[in-house]
Amino acid sequence: MKTATLFAAAAAMVLPISATTGTASADDFFVGKQLTLTIASRPGGGFNAYGRSLAKHIVKHIPGGASIIVKNMPGAGGRKATAWLDKIAPKDGSNMLGTMPGSLVEPILGDPKRVKYKPLDFSYIGSASGFTTLCLVRSDHAVKSFKDMMKTQVIFGGDQIGSTTHDHANMMRNLVGANIKLVKGYSGTKNLVLAIQQKEIDGFCGYAWASLMSRASHLVEKNIVRLVVQFGLDPHPEATKAGIPQVWQFVKDPKKIAALKLLASTQVFGRPYIAPAGVPKARLEILRAAFDATMKDPGFLKDMKKSRLSVQPTSGAKVQQLIRDIYLSDPATQKLARAAISKSK
Repeated sequence: MKTATLFAAAAAMVLPISATTGTASADDFFVGKQLTLTIASRPGGGFNAYGRSLAKHIVKHIPGGASIIVKNMPGAGGRKATAWLDKIAPKDGSNMLGTMPGSLVEPILGDPKRVKYKPLDFSYIGSASGFTTLCLVRSDHAVKSFKDMMKTQVIFGGDQIGSTTHDHANMMRNLVGANIKLVKGYSGTKNLVLAIQQKEIDGFCGYAWASLMSRASHLVEKNIVRLVVQFGLDPHPEATKAGIPQVWQFVKDPKKIAALKLLASTQVFGRPYIAPAGVPKARLEILRAAFDATMKDPGFLKDMKKSRLSVQPTSGAKVQQLIRDIYLSDPATQKLARAAISKSK
């Protein structure tokens, strides 16, 4: 009996030792490791602010005392950095990318010929927040409401296809009927804000509520612009309180509504962080756990509050499922949505 008990005790000890060894093996990779977080936008915008704050705090939750450097790689609505992550970045778990949701649905909602990567293959770490976007019109313009935009033309600025400032202007014209003339080539919202102030353009669409309030709240506070419509699956509480109507009340066609909802669904994972395909599962789980912990970190939340940026996190597994759902959506709806954001006058 004593011998049997001894063997049973020894056997019971084997499992925790093996589990600890497995965890240690995954953890060991991050010991003293320098990680890289690349941000697919220029410095100064909302994507940059989220990414740099994430980098500051996530290292506290990665075992082994890892450090992290942050780089910016703007271009092509996030496609440039996303292609770099796929083709060039090491696949060992040392590289993360904060990209734009449009770059992850480009093969079905944009031009698949311009995409050399497969979004379904990426390793999804999580999203810091969803977002609701707005259309802004200069307060001195004849257009006083979104309803006015159905009749009176506005000249809006935008970036390139794949960016919300480009895609949402086209979407509002092609699916909702807004009389928008789009001028492309404004790189980033910072330049669009400047263009409004200099009266080069009448306004623009696709500015996230959180980014507006954290980066350019003076536009509202000094009555430089009027916020005419909000776009998101659900109403934004603060935008609704401010009296900004949702886009849904301006469109009745069920097919167009379905296309709009497909486009809005990409905003649920509005601040996505990904790693290359092929990152070892144990390392990906560590990055996901560190991301989830960061989303609850008092220091991170304090930074977000100070910057007036919202935190509505979505787990890596959930983001991955949302991406799959979009790719499995009705092909006819995909086609209509794709045409809506790509066709400019």
